[in-house]
Amino acid sequence: MKKMMKCVAVVLSVLFLFSSSYCMASATLDSASQNALAPAFSLKTMKGNTVALSDMKGKNVLLFFFATWCPWCRKKIPDLVKNEARYKKDNLEFLLIDAGESQAKVSSFAEKQDVPFDILLDQDMKVSQDYDVVGVPTFVLISKDGRIVYSGNEMPADYRKLIGD
Repeated sequence: MKKMMKCVAVVLSVLFLFSSSYCMASATLDSASQNALAPAFSLKTMKGNTVALSDMKGKNVLLFFFATWCPWCRKKIPDLVKNEARYKKDNLEFLLIDAGESQAKVSSFAEKQDVPFDILLDQDMKVSQDYDVVGVPTFVLISKDGRIVYSGNEMPADYRKLIGD
């Protein structure tokens, strides 16, 4: 029985380490991707509306890729809510993008977590792939001229400098 318990503990530890490393996998852009034009996209929201990156033309944009199962993502959303007014004041629009989950699952999560934003659904993960998202959470900053200026797992403290405002 002890041997079986040890085996179960090892398997659970390996699974935890794998899921943790996937969730926080580095998403920093390589130098070739810095200042690249942001890939165009159009996604449905939980409410059924369509939002396109082109709707944000001439604005600085923050994309926040997340998944409901990711504990680090859950910690980041309250920070986005808390800082929404500051981001707006700094002329930064932000879009929350769920990577790969169903509308029902995301809606349930948003309701339970009291998320005040309409969330975009990247159910086939095409947009996540286009933005080279290798783990969640991932923040992508796009300058008002449509260029990617940052991609990483944390919101950069110097985001104003990166977007040029």
